[in-house]
Amino acid sequence: TGYPTRWEDQTKYRGGWVVDGQRQKSLRLRLQGKWGTLTNIFYNPYLPTLDDYFEPWTYDYQNLINAPLADEQPTARAISMVTGKYMDTIEAGPNWDDDLGGSQVYANNDPNFDGASDEEMRQ
Repeated sequence: TGYPTRWEDQTKYRGGWVVDGQRQKSLRLRLQGKWGTLTNIFYNPYLPTLDDYFEPWTYDYQNLINAPLADEQPTARAISMVTGKYMDTIEAGPNWDDDLGGSQVYANNDPNFDGASDEEMRQ
């Protein structure tokens, strides 16, 4: 559901703005104020982690270029850009769920629809 995972979940990443106060409403950043900015320069516990992005990878293009002539098409296996080892499965990545945009599968996991009624979800 997005990239990084649940990127629109403002309670998880503390993004966006909030309105403070009952009478005199003021707009402030959800994450921090002036002094919080100084403390979060070097460490921010709410930033997405590598697990939220999934491990970056590339492909073994040399296998395509240097493969000997054969009846079968050579393949380029995925290689982790973190460890340098071959990856057997890829579970997520940029634009991973773009094909699900507008589908019920995506909508059920979208944090923007948390708290929506069943009737609102059907529309």
